[in-house]
Amino acid sequence: MGNPKFAVRALDVLYNDENIDVKLVVSSPDKKRNRRKVTPTEIKKYAQDKGIDVQTPKTVNSPEFVEELKALEIDYIVVVAFGQLIGKDLLGAYEDRIINLHPSILPALRGASPMQFSLLNGDKLTAATTMLIEKGMDSGDILIQEEVPIEESDDYTSLEEKLSEIGAEKIRETILNFDEVYKNRQKQDDSEASFCTKITKDMGRINWNKNSSEIINKIRAFVEYPVAFFAYEGFNVKVYKAEIAQGYEGMPGFVYEANPKEKIVIGTKDGAIRIQKIQFPGKKAMDTKSFLMGNSFEEKITLDNE
Repeated sequence: MGNPKFAVRALDVLYNDENIDVKLVVSSPDKKRNRRKVTPTEIKKYAQDKGIDVQTPKTVNSPEFVEELKALEIDYIVVVAFGQLIGKDLLGAYEDRIINLHPSILPALRGASPMQFSLLNGDKLTAATTMLIEKGMDSGDILIQEEVPIEESDDYTSLEEKLSEIGAEKIRETILNFDEVYKNRQKQDDSEASFCTKITKDMGRINWNKNSSEIINKIRAFVEYPVAFFAYEGFNVKVYKAEIAQGYEGMPGFVYEANPKEKIVIGTKDGAIRIQKIQFPGKKAMDTKSFLMGNSFEEKITLDNE
């Protein structure tokens, strides 16, 4: 059960293992996505390409769907970035046999967007965790937890790729050694739990009154969605990549530089950042030097946060 590209690697690893038979793929119904075209999820596309049976129920918790699963005589259900809550009937039918991949060091960052929040927090370490699903939010017993370093160069795209690769192997390891892994499972300490929310578009707005590192972390976390942005001359400018600029005093929102040599340098609470990849409305995302070769950006003004 899964939807986005993060789940595809796990399905690919299971599908290509001769000891595992993928009987069914379950994904969300087709919907309008890019450019308003109705398209299937990444998982459904993969399943169709490989000839795997795929279903897209509005809910996996209907009695009819639970009976369909029982008829397949499956051993395990694997859940990766699926988005639907697993109800009590399904939990009861496959007690301790529904395995979830969660990309955080549980019990930290339970919830919908742990990779983004790891980057927002400036964490140096995360994990690919396989766990049992229960009625609570990501609160089930931990089966395998493989720690993964977060490099300063990582953004959401690169971190997702690393965790999907490692997580896929941990899912396979969990299934092929389930009895041993289950015997050594670890309960989570709920008192140590933290939670992350869903990502909204407005969370991408840059506040120049924050420290440089906080702004850089936001850019890293939101490089795919919603993409960090700031207001300039009445429209929103997206920022895909930036670095901390050395030697500038903290003047939040002040445009110190805007030229092909220095790129765009904007003040923050404790210094400044240098924007390396940018996108203006109606234009392609491009490196800032190339943008400034053919476009202007006003220097020595102070941007606001609206």
